[in-house]
Amino acid sequence: MLSYNRVLLLTILSLSLVYSESIDEALKGFDDEPTITQTSKKPSATKEDDIMEGFDNEPVNEIKLFNNFTKKSKFKDFTGKLTEQATYSYSDKTPHDNLSSLKSSLFLDYEHKFNNGFKLKTNAKAYYDAIYSIRGRDKYSKDELDELESEVELYDAYIEGSLTDKLDIKLGRQVVVWGRSDTIRITDVLNPLDNRRPGMVDIEDLRLPVGMAKFDYYIGDWRITPIAIIEQRFSKNPPAGSTYNSSPNSLPNDKSYNDITPALSIGAEFSGWDINFYASNLRDDKGYLKDGKLHHDKVKMFGTALNVLSGSWLFKTELAHFNGLKYAQDKTFNRTDSLVGVEYNGIADTLISYDISLRKIEKYDNRLKNNPLPVNRDTYQQAFRISSDFINATLHANYLISLFGKKLDEGGFQRAWIKYDISDGIYANFGLVDYIGGSKLFNKVKDSDMLFTDINYNF
Repeated sequence: MLSYNRVLLLTILSLSLVYSESIDEALKGFDDEPTITQTSKKPSATKEDDIMEGFDNEPVNEIKLFNNFTKKSKFKDFTGKLTEQATYSYSDKTPHDNLSSLKSSLFLDYEHKFNNGFKLKTNAKAYYDAIYSIRGRDKYSKDELDELESEVELYDAYIEGSLTDKLDIKLGRQVVVWGRSDTIRITDVLNPLDNRRPGMVDIEDLRLPVGMAKFDYYIGDWRITPIAIIEQRFSKNPPAGSTYNSSPNSLPNDKSYNDITPALSIGAEFSGWDINFYASNLRDDKGYLKDGKLHHDKVKMFGTALNVLSGSWLFKTELAHFNGLKYAQDKTFNRTDSLVGVEYNGIADTLISYDISLRKIEKYDNRLKNNPLPVNRDTYQQAFRISSDFINATLHANYLISLFGKKLDEGGFQRAWIKYDISDGIYANFGLVDYIGGSKLFNKVKDSDMLFTDINYNF
């Protein structure tokens, strides 16, 4: 299985390199002059600035570059990261106790800018966890081995650029973030998550790219962004028999869908504040069980996010209304999710944030309490985070606690970690994840606290 995955990864990256010249030729007709992709209101630029963007002040003849392919130029558009990670579990349940993971990962990224301003980006990740062979594969469930022993996956794979001075396009697998909260998802609904190791990393590292066609149209201070979701993906959850899912029963498969679903964002940035409005008709990520599969019906969502900056304080709020949620086969529900939060950066090299959210189900049915994972009428979540840099920003200390319940008594987790920059391109992480009981879900993992360490080399 591993050798096949390695071949797949090398094939993906080789194709990106081999065909970059032909893609460049195909795209030359979009503009008479090169343009630059922007994510906000576009500033004016001189013709010389546009032409030289990304080429170190010297023009590049790409045809000559590929015809005279030196060893140095072959890999100039590649970057990557090698990671060695180990985790130690306090769980007393064999085989997930003591040294529970010994993972080697390779992340490769290819990014190429064309003369007309378009950019091609693709990246992929492969990992292998040797702990399963070291401790004996026969001790683990088939589901866990299939999901967590090794994997090769294509992540971002898109092309983007400007069609006109006011219209940008981004086509392919990508991540689009709605809202501002770094911990609690309210309006951030476009990308599923990799939840197979919950609490170990932040949301920004959990989002799974999805195939989309995204357009950004600029009118004054406003940006209108229609999106077509052309790939239907759903979150990955802990496999049966793993640390975070002790059930012997395999998770049901997701029903497959091939339709295209729409989304729309309209937003603007002003002096000291910004606002965004959202609408979508996406397939519900969680779904409900029917005929042995997880079905994901379409759910309408309307939302907004407002951020206000005042000195060292950032105040943020998000609101989302969902119409047509199903927790079982026979009834649909509406739910309103809201969040308020604040960030403070008035202390040198330090950021402090606090978010609180409420998810409220309308016309609640008491039968939802009998679900395998009970669904409450009101779900509160609070998150506090602090990050600070030391020793000339080479040591980064972080702490996060996320708790559920109006009285903070329905479980959650806390994580503390330190990132140390050993040298240019090399850094290490050391941390602890503590799971806190209080609900049916968190009581199952409260004894699975983790120590983790990893060393990373960027090239």
